[in-house]
Amino acid sequence: MEKIYITNLEDFEKILSNQKINNNTSEEPSIIYVKDKEKKYFILDEDKIFYKKVPELGAPRQLYAMKLLEVINNKYIPIFNSKAELVFSKEEYNSLRKKMQGIKSYQAEDFSFSNNLYFPELDYYLEQIDANFKQVESKRTPVVNEFVKVMESIGLKTTIGNNSGGDIELVEAGSTIRGTNLPNTDGSKWDFDFTVRINPDKVWIVKEALETKLKAKGHITKTSKYKVRLIDVEIPGLDELIDLDFSLTPQKEKYLSTEDTLQEKLENMRKTDYEKYRLVLANIMYAKHFLKENGVYKPSRGILEGDRSNGGLGGVGIENWILQNGGSFIDAAKEFLKHAEGKDFIDFQKEYAIMDFGKNHVSVSKKIFPYDNFIMKNMRHNGYNKMVESLRYFIDRLAKGHKK
Repeated sequence: MEKIYITNLEDFEKILSNQKINNNTSEEPSIIYVKDKEKKYFILDEDKIFYKKVPELGAPRQLYAMKLLEVINNKYIPIFNSKAELVFSKEEYNSLRKKMQGIKSYQAEDFSFSNNLYFPELDYYLEQIDANFKQVESKRTPVVNEFVKVMESIGLKTTIGNNSGGDIELVEAGSTIRGTNLPNTDGSKWDFDFTVRINPDKVWIVKEALETKLKAKGHITKTSKYKVRLIDVEIPGLDELIDLDFSLTPQKEKYLSTEDTLQEKLENMRKTDYEKYRLVLANIMYAKHFLKENGVYKPSRGILEGDRSNGGLGGVGIENWILQNGGSFIDAAKEFLKHAEGKDFIDFQKEYAIMDFGKNHVSVSKKIFPYDNFIMKNMRHNGYNKMVESLRYFIDRLAKGHKK
């Protein structure tokens, strides 16, 4: 019997792909890989994992990451805890693989639609889908063109999309590119979110160009070292002022991003069944509107204090949540409530996760674990309590056949 001692998730993933690791480290291993001729398995020692923010979540956080890496690498190896209890079964592995349906880059199956895609309140959103795509494109194209023009003025070539090449890769990170944004029917100000992937030595010249060459009539908010938020930007070809958010990531590595996996799922379902695809878009739009109205939409890491007080899943978190439940807000709500029954927020986080199957650009740049868990990352106890209350109301109203 051979034992290999693992101190980090990078080495854990190397083991999954049959690579050798360097065991010459002074760190105390929290994972042991055991293999002999008949069986292979991991042992996770929960007592050797420390998570400063919430110590009780150290072991669950590590275990979620290990499960996710096995699912992404399409390789199941049992995981036991230090008490010899099985904590990751083949059944759970298969269940998580099903949540990846539609992501062909991971050799996943075609998207399997829920049978609970329709309820009467979706009619409004179904009517808005085509107009929403057209409206978004009419705003998006001038914004992208102006960005490209600004970058050309400093001698840099822009390509659109992750892993697209060019000096700069402009990745459209918001829901507008996927058609999962809330329709703008009330004349609200438009905002677009972008990730700018760039070589590290070009970060500051790009940052300066965005702040000085895009005409922001409002103000510029530097929310972090690599983030630029522009308020009330004047874009040639647009009659109204818009807001723009740019996250600058100083790297050009090739990988499957959060946006890539969401887009793959949506494109797969669009090709599989167009009418059901439209229903899924309507489910996402409705879920966002419903949670926004109930004050549990914005993530706790939001820029504004009002955002943080929501303690919700955030837009991308909601999209992943719905898509990992067959595209159904009904199914997603019932699953959430089933796991929340009788649990406070700490215990809920130990049992339930909404995983991100693509890499977060910012996390890659910071060289930290790049796959998000939207429950642990975005939600807080206040948002959790509001979420439970809101979802109970939604399910109860649905059962009684009442509209809002």
